[in-house]
Order: sequence, then C-alpha cells, then structure tokens
Amino acid sequence: MRYGVACLLWIVTFGAVAEEAIHHDLDVTLQPAAHRLEVVDRLALPGREALAFYLHEALSVEVEGGSLRELPVEAGVAATLPLKRYLLTPQVRQLTLRYSGAIDHPVTGSQGMDSSALQETLGRIDAKGVFLASSSVWYPLVADRRLTFEMRVHLPAGWRGVSQGSRLQQRIEADGTEEVWRAQTPQEEIYLIAARFSEYEKPVDRGVMAMAFLRQADEALAQRYLDVTGQYVAMYDQLIGPYPYTKFALVENFWETGYGMPSFTLLGPGVIRLPFIPYTSYPHEILHNWWGNGVYVDYSEGNWAEGLTSYLADHLLKEQRHQGVSFRRNILQGYADFVGQGKDFPLAQFRSRHSASSEAVGYGKGQMLFHMLRRELGDARFVEGLRRLYSQYRFKQAGFADLARLFGEVAGRDLHPFFSQWLERTGAPHLSLGKIRRLETKEGWRLEGVVEQTQPGAPYDLAVPLAITLAGETRALEHVVESRARTTAFAIDLPARPLRLDLDPAFDLFRRVERGEIPPALSLAFGAEAVTFVLPERAPAPLLQAYRSLVSAWRQPGRDTQVVLDSDLSALPADRAVWILGWQNGFARQMAESVRPYGVKASSQMIELNGERYRVSDHAVVLSSRGGAGGERARIWLAADEAAAVAALTRKLPHYRKYSYLVFDTAAVNLAKGQWPVNDSPLSVTLEKGARPASLAPRRPLAQLPPFSSGGR
Repeated sequence: MRYGVACLLWIVTFGAVAEEAIHHDLDVTLQPAAHRLEVVDRLALPGREALAFYLHEALSVEVEGGSLRELPVEAGVAATLPLKRYLLTPQVRQLTLRYSGAIDHPVTGSQGMDSSALQETLGRIDAKGVFLASSSVWYPLVADRRLTFEMRVHLPAGWRGVSQGSRLQQRIEADGTEEVWRAQTPQEEIYLIAARFSEYEKPVDRGVMAMAFLRQADEALAQRYLDVTGQYVAMYDQLIGPYPYTKFALVENFWETGYGMPSFTLLGPGVIRLPFIPYTSYPHEILHNWWGNGVYVDYSEGNWAEGLTSYLADHLLKEQRHQGVSFRRNILQGYADFVGQGKDFPLAQFRSRHSASSEAVGYGKGQMLFHMLRRELGDARFVEGLRRLYSQYRFKQAGFADLARLFGEVAGRDLHPFFSQWLERTGAPHLSLGKIRRLETKEGWRLEGVVEQTQPGAPYDLAVPLAITLAGETRALEHVVESRARTTAFAIDLPARPLRLDLDPAFDLFRRVERGEIPPALSLAFGAEAVTFVLPERAPAPLLQAYRSLVSAWRQPGRDTQVVLDSDLSALPADRAVWILGWQNGFARQMAESVRPYGVKASSQMIELNGERYRVSDHAVVLSSRGGAGGERARIWLAADEAAAVAALTRKLPHYRKYSYLVFDTAAVNLAKGQWPVNDSPLSVTLEKGARPASLAPRRPLAQLPPFSSGGR
C-alpha cells in the first residue's frame, strides 16, 4: 500500500469498483539506457462495451481488434499526471494494444524539517533501475476496475525484475533475462521494478517464499531479512488468516523509499541497512499484505488500513517488548505537538500521509481507535473481528462502515456510534479530575470525585480508566468510569486506604494530553506554528554557516520563522518555540540550567548525562526543555563542534522528534537518546504525601512472535 503521487490517480478517479477484473497478458521489453519500454498487451475484457482508459502521454499506442478515440482528460487529473485518455471500442472480447515510448520522471521532494515527507517519482526507466506503477500510467489504466495479469519481461543482461504475485519462469542468458510474473487475484495496479539485483530466497510459512533483491551482494543482510520474514508471516497467519500471496520480497530501490506493495516492499539502500529496520518498519510493510493489499480500502470513507496496520505492527511489537504504554503516550504527544489549530481534520477524511500533522491523525488517531475498540470488546472478540474482516473482504473493498458492522456483529451490539464519534469529529477529549476525597466507612474506604470533559463541543462517550493505589498493595486497583456528560461523578468502595488516584495512566484513550503528562521533546519544536532560531554570533564562520543552512533546510511554508543572533536578544521570546544553536550561544547557560532538574550537568568542556560524560569537542548534543508562557513552548539546545556534524543532524533530527535528549559523535552516529522522566502529572491526585503509583496489571500482547525457524534455502 503505497501513497503519494503513485496512487493519486487511484484516489482521484476510482469510486465503487466493479467486481469483474480486466486481465492483461503483457509482453514488456525494457531498454533502461534509452529510458524506453515496448509493450504488447493482450486484453481479456468482461464484455464488449466501450471502455475508457488512461495511458502515459509519451506512449504511442495502436489497437488490434477494436478502435481508439482520444478523449479530453479531466482537469484535476491532467494538472497532475502526464497522460492521455482514450475510448476503446472493442470488436472482440480479446484484443491487443501495442504501445511504446520513454518514461523518465525525476525523483522530487525533500524531507527538510518534516520526517513524514517522502521523495517520489511518477515513474522512471533508467540505467540505475526501473520503477513503474500506476503513477507511471505505463499500462492501460481503467478507472473503477481491478485487474489480473500475466507479464513476460525482457531485460538486459545481468538485470532482474520484480512484480507482485508469483514468478512462473526465469531464463538467464548471456544476452539478457526473461521472466514471467503472474497475479491471479484482483489487483489495484501493476508494478514493475528492475535493476542489476543479487537475488536470495528461502521457503517459509505455508509454502510462502521469502525473497531478497539487493543492488549489492550481501548474504548476511539478505539472510537477516529472509529469517524475520518467516517469523512475521507466521505470526500474522495465526492472528488474522493465511498470507494472501505466494512470496514476500525485500527489494532495494535506487533512492530512499519505504513502500509496501502487494507481496514485496521497496526500501531505499540506506533504509535497508539500518540495523533496527528488520524489527520495526519491516513488519509494517509485511502486514500491509493483509490490510491494504489483501483487503482493499474504500477511500470514500477514509483510509482505515494505515491505522490498523500500524496498530498490529508498530504497536504490537512495542507491546511484546512491554513498551506499549510509552508507545501510546508518544502517539498522543505527536497529536498534541503537531495537530494545532487549523491542522486537524476528521479521521474519515484521512487518505494518505503528507505531513507530520496528517500522520498524527491518520496513523496516530487511527491506531488509538483500534486500541479503544480492542479495550471495548476484549482481545478474543477483537481478534475474531479481524479474522472476519479478512475472510469476508479478501481482495475486496471495505470501508469504515463495513468495519463497524463486522465488529458490531462480533460484539452483539451496534458499534456505529462508537466509530462515528472518532471518525467524524475533529479534536479530542480533554479530561480532568475534580472534587476528589476519600472517606472511611464501616466496610472500608470510599473514594469520590468527578471526571470532567473540558473540550469544546459535545461530550464524548468514554470508558475512562482510573488506577487507585491502595495502602499495602503493590498492584493498583483498576476501575472504569463511563463518562457521557461534561461532569461524571463516581464513588468507589475500596478494601483499603487509597493513597493515590491516576486517570488513564496507560494512555488507553485518544485524548488531548496535558503538558505535565508528557516530557518535553523535539516534536514540540518541530510542530510549533511560530519558531525562533537563535544563532551564536561568536561561533567560527564555517560553523555559523552550517547553522544558517540548517535553518534554511527546516523552513516551512506558512510557518512564522525568525532568525536572530544571540547578541540581538536580551531574553528568549515567550510566545514561540526557540532553538538555541551552538556551544558558544549566549543563552547556552540558561538552557543548561533548564535541564539541570533532569540530572544534566553542563560546562564549557563537558556534558554529563545519565552518569556519562561527553566532551564538547567530540560530540553533538540536543537537549530539550520548556519555557515561555505557562511552560508551553519548546526550548531546544542543539550544539556541535563541527560544521559537518551540523549538516548531518539537519537530515537526521526530524527522525528523532519523540526524544528529549540526544548525543551524537562527530560522524553524527547516535550514542544516547531518551525521554526525560515525568514526575508530576496533572491527572494524578496524591492523597498522601510521597505516594508513588502502584503497578498496573500486566497485559498480554495480541500475538507473540514465533520462534526462529531455519527453514530451507
């Protein structure tokens, strides 16, 4: 499931999809050095009615067995994609299209300050590699129709191709390579990737073949991915249902990407070699073969697949490592930091990620919707709903209304109101505790109070978790308050003296978190609408220029950005986020004082953090705190001793936005990272001085990763 320009035509033009697919029998010759392709496409049509299709404007086309007439291209589509539109009037149900031409669109876009931005190309045939998708409009693209295909590909010597589905044949000769790929299940588009790949494979769960296509031979790297592919496929087989394809392939792209296609993922050369990717982002791409590339999305109701895939991949893996609470807190922090006024929108309007704010809604709020649904139903019924969704809609289109109906059937009640309040409303609940008091009774103790919803608009229907720490108990007593009004009173009878009350300590609700619940982090600065960069006047010229380049790279349209020298300020502005740049900055001492409560000691020569000492001359450090009115504004101190390190951090830091502190060496290799502790949440009420929260009952993850299996070669 790949978003961006590559699926723009799908989102713009495809509505209700006809069930009967069009079959393509393609014969494709690629000429990478000339940026060209030649295609013979034998179409098997469901009927003999006239059919409109799109094709890249650079491809000349002829038809046998019918006639073609060029049609105007819709204005919205024409402005985005270089294509032509034809009306095909068939004389027979099986006809042939012949087309050829050059496709060579540049890779565009840059990440800048937003780590969610992606580089894209409409399509490229190049000596470095070939990338063709629906965005390339390299085959007759028919709106509102899915397709099946068999594709014979002719490649130069030493080249290999990849597409979705199964590879039926491969013939490698001195003068070239010939391959046959087949997708028998209905698909949304046809992909064709090619390059000088080194190929690896290993049979895994239920006859599925794990494959790896690398641009540089690397047996160890390939084996690492092949091994974990087997584990993830087996885990999701057991959780959801049988893997829908015959292979899953890791494919190395020739620019940095993170795409998930049916039966393969296309990752950039740098991404593939990051040591954590096989255990973090990679399972997300595998799971998309169930959600998005196995059950298709009805975009008219919003994109549910990214939220569900993220929840069952990213969240599940953290849950398996006992990090689910911090993961959900990071989701809510991302929403608080990036979704400000004017950037929020209903989840039902989410189609694809194009910014940090859209990611916080589509991925973050989407994950929390499914987490709350799971808490509402219980694990067994939630898993049963997943299995029904997959079995009933495999290779069919499903929308949020279908999900509400299916999970409602499992729950035995109408869940449309539950889905509606999270899909159709902007914003989030804002909760507080009030009028808390404890009373000793004849039977024990009673805890009374109110849960308040203070957000604008109507109250939400919420199951608000409370955790009560009792005298003599190490495990908290957990209680749920059903809150459907502005103010909901509760009275809880207890067997022992209550010492402390915490509202939603495991971050199980999607809500607008209080600043005191979350640590200061880079995201608070990256998401700010107004930001000031304070440059160190006394820094050496090359270093000062590197900081100026960082500011230029991180500027965003529509953001109020100020750039000043430290010598021009008497005090830091209170109404905006501030980046203090450089060891030599006149406000460095003030920043050092602001992080002292977290145990940080700073001098002109050394930074001490978590008991480790880092020499200023050998390290780059990023430290965050809060300041300004009410402590709501980000204060970030970024300091390095070399211009090259600043340049590297310009690229890297947007990917570290959830952290409070970071330490890098002079080559910008990360040495330390983490979040400051949160010691005084406004949603915690201490009934006796010094009472610490008792632990919550442990939770079982939805699934466990199966043990490693050596499989076969």
